[in-house]
Amino acid sequence: MRRWIFKSVVLILVLAVFLGGLIIVGQAALEHIRQRDRYAVAFADIDCEPPPGLTRAAFLDEVQYIADLPGTLNLLEEDLGRRLAIGFARHPWVEKVEEVELLPTREVKLHLVIRQPVLAVRLGKELRAVDGRGVLLPTNAATDGLPVYQGKARPPAGPAGTRWGDSALEAEARSLQKQ
Repeated sequence: MRRWIFKSVVLILVLAVFLGGLIIVGQAALEHIRQRDRYAVAFADIDCEPPPGLTRAAFLDEVQYIADLPGTLNLLEEDLGRRLAIGFARHPWVEKVEEVELLPTREVKLHLVIRQPVLAVRLGKELRAVDGRGVLLPTNAATDGLPVYQGKARPPAGPAGTRWGDSALEAEARSLQKQ
């Protein structure tokens, strides 16, 4: 009985050492592969639909700056999709990141929901656009043809990409979105 237990323990130890070695070798090989240019793609090559009034290149430059993302992406990075989704979601034009596709053809595609201006709000001498949730859009958002808010709006509570902070204004924006 003792001999059987001893052999079992030795077998388990040998298997554990073998599996541990395999894991270490696999991680080293993966790290070696990650450093190859074959698995790198330029941030500027990301495929996505830019917001109105921006070129794809200008939009990607803004996202990269706002999210502090690198100029070259490693497609084998474990959390690359999540990092890109978080980074793009930080841009004031982006309402939602629906999907990040990391394709075997070395392509990165993002499917975004872009905020749509529904209401213009007078802020000093300029008009600023808000979306259907009352979120302040960037200064380059077109206000031509939008209804102009007739109430007296307080200054926005935060920068572009955040809710204006005026409940009456936000309620009007929501009502316009439903139309």
